[in-house]
Amino acid sequence: MFLTKHDLKLSYGIDLEIGAFHVDRKVPTENLYWKSRTIYVPSAPGYLFIPIFSDLLFRAGLDKQHLLNESQLQINESILHAAALLEHGKINWKENVDQVFAGIKPHVHSLSLYEELKAYLGQGQKPVSMGSRFGTPYPSLNRADTYLASITTFDTTQFDVELAIEAWYALMTYFLIMDDLADIKHDLKNNEENVLLDVGLDQHGAELIGQMIDQSIATMNKINPVMANRIDHKKSLIDLDEIIRSIRQ
Repeated sequence: MFLTKHDLKLSYGIDLEIGAFHVDRKVPTENLYWKSRTIYVPSAPGYLFIPIFSDLLFRAGLDKQHLLNESQLQINESILHAAALLEHGKINWKENVDQVFAGIKPHVHSLSLYEELKAYLGQGQKPVSMGSRFGTPYPSLNRADTYLASITTFDTTQFDVELAIEAWYALMTYFLIMDDLADIKHDLKNNEENVLLDVGLDQHGAELIGQMIDQSIATMNKINPVMANRIDHKKSLIDLDEIIRSIRQ
């Protein structure tokens, strides 16, 4: 489904200029993440998060000229290409992390943030929060965190880094939970990571999922109320108890 800048504005609160920059962009060649795709931002979370997070960085204070330029988009796309190589089994987690950080190192503006994130992601394929600002307690919700390497290329004195990281986890926690709820039976059968398996297939697990979504809503209300409202609406449609019952039968 082709999305316009107005679709992104109305549905996700994305700034029109940021939305237009992304929806008008050509699909990058030789990039496995966009393999077989004909548009840059199809209506799927794995692509929607790109302009949404760009907009969140803008809302956190980053100037558009730093977000909307060819060099930055190529950096972001190289991170996603590495993620796709990992997904397709062409490289392992360590190779993925090494490839990402080698690629962005010449562009880094915040060396301390770069080193902090590299140490966190260097834990292994299932990084968890080490008491720092990176990570959640659940490895399945951290599986997209290599994309955070992109923020090390910005001057961190120019925007609210803490708010940007908080917004990232609010956004990705929601997207990854929704993805995992849809894929739980497949993931269980194939022994693949899933947040429901991390929290437990029981009432306590359902409560934890609900609490995490509520936290995403609360965080988003501080920075993007439109996105917060969307998450709240989606939550109202989920019957976690029924999903868990259907799995345990």
